Amino acid sequence: MGTWIYIRGWLQFPHGLEAEAKRIVRAGDTTGWTFPEGGWLDAACYARAVRDESDVLEPIREIAALPAVDDDNDRATGLFLVFHETEGHLEWQIRDGDVFISPAPTRYDYLWQ
Repeated sequence: MGTWIYIRGWLQFPHGLEAEAKRIVRAGDTTGWTFPEGGWLDAACYARAVRDESDVLEPIREIAALPAVDDDNDRATGLFLVFHETEGHLEWQIRDGDVFISPAPTRYDYLWQ
């Protein structure tokens, strides 16, 4: 049977990166992804249980690595909370052109109980 990985979170884009992020997401499995419209924020949200986290993590890594769009070094940022049935709770921080994976703080345990 295999394990389930529950992933939920979002990415936020500086002006000019959303179109490239959409292209990256649409090149793979788009199930679970949404790009809300309206307001002042360009973002993508994701929520889904999957068998293989790389189907989600790889596009996120690719989006995180997109070059800065301005002199302020603005890049994609975000946060994903992940519950892996065998590895436990994880936090994926998207910042500074990379994805930083660490154990999730216990304050998020209520999401998985």
